Amino acid sequence: MLAVSSCKDDFEVAAPYQQITVAYAIFNKADKSHYVRIQKAFLDNNKSSIDMAKEPDSSFYKDLTVVMKEFNNETGNLVKTIPMTRVDLNIEGYPKDEAGSQGFFTKPSYAYKLMFPNVTDSLNPFLKYRLVIKNNATGRVDSSDFFAIVNSNRDNNPSSFYISTFTNLNYALNFAKTEFQAKYTLNGKIPRNAKMIEGIIRFHMVEKDLNTGTKKNLSADLTFGTFVSTGTSEQFKLEIPNSSFYGFLYDAFGAAPVGVQRYIDSCDFFIYAGSHELYNYYNLALIQNSSLLGDQIKPIYSNMRGENTYGVLASRALNTYLKVPIDEVTIDSIKLNKITKPLNIIGRSDE
Repeated sequence: MLAVSSCKDDFEVAAPYQQITVAYAIFNKADKSHYVRIQKAFLDNNKSSIDMAKEPDSSFYKDLTVVMKEFNNETGNLVKTIPMTRVDLNIEGYPKDEAGSQGFFTKPSYAYKLMFPNVTDSLNPFLKYRLVIKNNATGRVDSSDFFAIVNSNRDNNPSSFYISTFTNLNYALNFAKTEFQAKYTLNGKIPRNAKMIEGIIRFHMVEKDLNTGTKKNLSADLTFGTFVSTGTSEQFKLEIPNSSFYGFLYDAFGAAPVGVQRYIDSCDFFIYAGSHELYNYYNLALIQNSSLLGDQIKPIYSNMRGENTYGVLASRALNTYLKVPIDEVTIDSIKLNKITKPLNIIGRSDE
């Protein structure tokens, strides 16, 4: 079934020139400004795509009118239309990555900026939104499906992104118990409009060279759980076996070189809540990219509507808890465990 579907949706590599509009953005209610990238994408049997990628005019439209429409979630009535302005992300403080050996263009780097006229307003998780793009040169109009905004509020309300552990100022991470089925668990409330929750713990380590006295800061991210909402519960649970923590540390940092001591102290928690659109894109991309012909297949998920238009407009929220101490029992376990002993962790960092 997958093979048949893949062949049916292949791109024609030597197809005649055809202009395709691609729009994408991930909105966060907590942001003050929001950006949507809108570009051309096409194949041409007479030109090299690498050469075209060196020219900004090959990627950007010259004259678009872009608006965000806000609708009542219950009645479907239009609440307001918010105009969006084309800006250069380099000037906005989000510079494009360096070109590399291929020489792709880096300036300008256009996107369309959404800012509310009233500074107290923001994207509302109790409304729904639609992006509308009009090409003034051709008259063509494309738009997104309705999409919702994940609630980023962290207060203890049913629709908020609340994690009680993150309100505990004395909380310390404990991975010491490694007996069978011992797990680290984090619970919280699924925010409104979220479908998928993902948890990441960033571990920090200081490495000291005893010969030179120089110090180096190291870090590594552990994805410790993913939760997909079925719509039957307001709670999420992220968990990971405690024993896997030690293997992760060794794989991430490796055995300490001769003459090097290491110190570990704290970690940072990053909990992401993704919208239904983000989940659909992520889930289907895994299926598509597992194909041998994955790089030739048209995108199988898009919530943009229009002829030759693709893209994903989605939302996510982030809940963080920074500088969480690792308790003394766990640090002792890291020093003594046969898996992590080669890391040569002496104790707690004083930095």
